[in-house]
Amino acid sequence: MRALSSQLIAAVAGLVSGAAVAQDACGPLAQLELESTTIVSAANTASDGATPAHCEVHAAISPVAGSKIGAVYRLPAEWNGKVLGVGGGGFAGNVSTEAAADGLTRGYAVIQNDMGHPSASALDASFAVDAAGKRNVEGIVDFGHRATHLATVIGKQVAERFYGRAPARAYWQGCSTGGRQGLAEVQRYPDDYDGVIAGAPVYTPVTYSNAMLRVQMFHARPESNLRPEHVPLIREAVLAACDKDDGVADGILTDPRTCSWDPAELQCAASSGAACLSAAQVDTVRHAYSGTRMRDGRFAAMPLMRGGESDWVARMIGTPNQPRGVNALLGAPFMAYIAVGDLKYDFMTYEPERDFRVLDGGIAAAEVHQQNPNIAPFVQGGGKLLLWHGFNDPGPSPLSTIAYYEAVLAAVPASRDAVRLFLAPGVLHCAGGAGPDRFDALTALESWVERGVAPASLLATKRDSPLSRPLCPYPALPRYRGAGDPNDAANFECATPPP
Repeated sequence: MRALSSQLIAAVAGLVSGAAVAQDACGPLAQLELESTTIVSAANTASDGATPAHCEVHAAISPVAGSKIGAVYRLPAEWNGKVLGVGGGGFAGNVSTEAAADGLTRGYAVIQNDMGHPSASALDASFAVDAAGKRNVEGIVDFGHRATHLATVIGKQVAERFYGRAPARAYWQGCSTGGRQGLAEVQRYPDDYDGVIAGAPVYTPVTYSNAMLRVQMFHARPESNLRPEHVPLIREAVLAACDKDDGVADGILTDPRTCSWDPAELQCAASSGAACLSAAQVDTVRHAYSGTRMRDGRFAAMPLMRGGESDWVARMIGTPNQPRGVNALLGAPFMAYIAVGDLKYDFMTYEPERDFRVLDGGIAAAEVHQQNPNIAPFVQGGGKLLLWHGFNDPGPSPLSTIAYYEAVLAAVPASRDAVRLFLAPGVLHCAGGAGPDRFDALTALESWVERGVAPASLLATKRDSPLSRPLCPYPALPRYRGAGDPNDAANFECATPPP
């Protein structure tokens, strides 16, 4: 795909841009014969105001026995000549119309897949175990990378049959599991996409080790867990100590790594109440901020960033509906169903010196983790990778994405012109938090791939708020110029902090 000349791409785009495709071409797609693929349905879908009129194609892809990949292709009447792959989250793909709406509105033919299994919940990992209680190997391979690749290959063929010409460009956009899917495409199938947006990618075993150990450290003993009312207490103390360090008191730590606030400031003389922390609770918070290292120096749990405490209740402290927090629903099933293959595995017994090698080995390492920094084929083919991560993410750590970015630069020097990382201060996992979390990465990627203009910054805004900030290419971060409205991104510049 990337071998097409710029002149040919321009010609193809000119032919299709703004040209309506006859919608009576949709029905015949049901008769398509494609390798390992059954077209389940093909029907026109009228505009509902949120999405334009389009042809909706459902397909089942079965490359081997035991694999059944559900794919949905949405083909707009007004096509921009390009395809857009859309990622999932948790243990699930995303085949919803809502997920395709932005791409369809832009004129993209949208490619979606269920990662090899239908899912009632993104937290359901039961697909990884078969009816006999054994690993569902083919289902895990689909989840790891095969479903996304084959749905993409077939999707391009469906688009070509519908529009009468091959797509000129292909882009991928996803966050969390969708970010990992994007990295799998870059690392394993470098010809699938011309440009990839990978947000907060769960590409490493440390993500699942993080989840288990963070729940352990909060719930090791009844007295070690925090109460929900402690969270604003801790956050307010962090902000009082560090918020002004970046020049603006706005509830956002531009670089939380520079904040060294010690929770001992909140320690009680006796047992903990709502307005202070016990000694055991102080130890929990310190442990959360420092992380857990193994004897060889590697992190088994990355440090949580100060300033991101607002998500601790849902993630680790727990709620009445989920006493151990969402992290327990992410790390534990991955370890039990995929890494260990034992439904009875108790993640509270996870011990990294003994068990991290299991998490980082076997089928998990071979098929699911996407840690290879040698992306030379993707870079040499002209591909562009836009990484981004919320700097206060309590799930996959932004430090892991920084580590991957630096590993790519070391392994592939030419990637300096093909890979960018943007950190979003104050943002949690894929969205939320005090920081601005809405930005147009796709337009930036298009400009980079199609016109050679690498993104110097991304303008980030926040719903129902005047707040805006530039997101900067790492290692640069936004810096207040010292004058003007601190809510206005125009009064910030991208600057590299001192080492």
